[in-house]
Amino acid sequence: MTRDINDQLQELVDWENGLIGPEIFINDDIYRRELEQVFGRAWLFIAHDSMLPKPGDFVNTYMGGDPVLAIRQKDGSVRVFLNACRHRGMKICRAEDGNARNFMCTYHGWTYNTAGELINVPNLDTAYFNDLDQKRWGLVEVAQIDQYKGMWFATFDENAVPLTDFLGDMTYYIDSWVDRTPGGIEMLPGVIKWTIHGNWKLGAEQFGGDGYHAIITHASSLGTFDPGFLRDIQGIEFASRQGHGYSMIFDRMTRFADDPLGRYNSDQFDARLERLGEDRANTVGNFTVFPNLSGLPGSANLRVWHPKGPNEFEIWSWTIVDADAPEEVKRAQRTSAAFTEGAAGVVETDDGENWDLIGQMLDRGTQTRKMAWNYQMGHGHETDHDPVYPGRVLRNYFGEGPQRTFYRRWLEFMTSEEWPVAPAVEPERHEHEATAMGAGIGPRAAAIMKGVANADNR
Repeated sequence: MTRDINDQLQELVDWENGLIGPEIFINDDIYRRELEQVFGRAWLFIAHDSMLPKPGDFVNTYMGGDPVLAIRQKDGSVRVFLNACRHRGMKICRAEDGNARNFMCTYHGWTYNTAGELINVPNLDTAYFNDLDQKRWGLVEVAQIDQYKGMWFATFDENAVPLTDFLGDMTYYIDSWVDRTPGGIEMLPGVIKWTIHGNWKLGAEQFGGDGYHAIITHASSLGTFDPGFLRDIQGIEFASRQGHGYSMIFDRMTRFADDPLGRYNSDQFDARLERLGEDRANTVGNFTVFPNLSGLPGSANLRVWHPKGPNEFEIWSWTIVDADAPEEVKRAQRTSAAFTEGAAGVVETDDGENWDLIGQMLDRGTQTRKMAWNYQMGHGHETDHDPVYPGRVLRNYFGEGPQRTFYRRWLEFMTSEEWPVAPAVEPERHEHEATAMGAGIGPRAAAIMKGVANADNR
């Protein structure tokens, strides 16, 4: 990149006018900065309590490009360390999960206990002459770790705001599915992983609020369930100033199939109504917690978008269920989730094809990278003062407010030297203030508007 990267990012991400330059999805310099500025500072999802039930239980995962190891401690806490030996940086654990008393690096044999302490060095006396201070060479630990209702998050940034501040209003929407029953949720054993040729942000932004794509992308699959489903969708979109997003569809939880899963949901509905209230119990939705945790609670799906390059990412997908649901229901939920949102699911393959084709075009083309992408849907029609739902809300299922705030927050992380503090609430924007998008824009948007102008002149 020949110009200052912050200047280029400001041009590429004009969230105020709903214009995004696709260079942010393919540029290697931007990707490397992303790993440092976003994944090196934001709170990232690590594991759920149900994945680490006993002391010594561990889960292998990633924080951006860095492999990390989450380990349940003897006192019940969870600690997260870089999965890298302090001697030569070799992974000390290659298993996806399990239970262990210690971890030995298979390169030179340095061994660590579950508290990250270096407990054994081969030939300490003859190779190091007993001069090595083992206490100084334990595993590198993340700066902060915390949990919200059993969901563990970690950050490399010691100056990051507390997790509850980071989640903000998103907790109201998270509670709508983690608090459905007194027992909360659990993640069924096993994770499905697959690779997409595309950029991780495409998946994260879609799950945060793109209900619009479903009427076309998923017409063949969703239309088979309910012919009127795509015609009559009503709901809201929530856009958090912290970059999170949630889309909710109204009046769907009262329709249940005559099968074990449907009967369970029908039997539980009155209790959920009492616990959550009508405004949340009678909805299904999808969400993204900035930057890369997403889910479809209605499809029992929780996932992380792991970046593997500017044009490649891995999806790690789990099935989430009510912890106190009968085993028959949990099995049915796993089958249903795999059918729709698994690697070969009828809905998942629709999305994967879109992301892959976009990735191919950006990877191979040059002019394709120069045109502006339109993120203007619903702009100016949101409110920060909805009588029911917290956050910036659009009383319409179709909108792109969550995407605009996602990229606004992404830009703040990418261009800020310190942790970017975001206000909880901003001045109200009224419907009548929404002008014709693209008119009267400043120089910040001029570069990516060239693509629109060229298209208009043809």
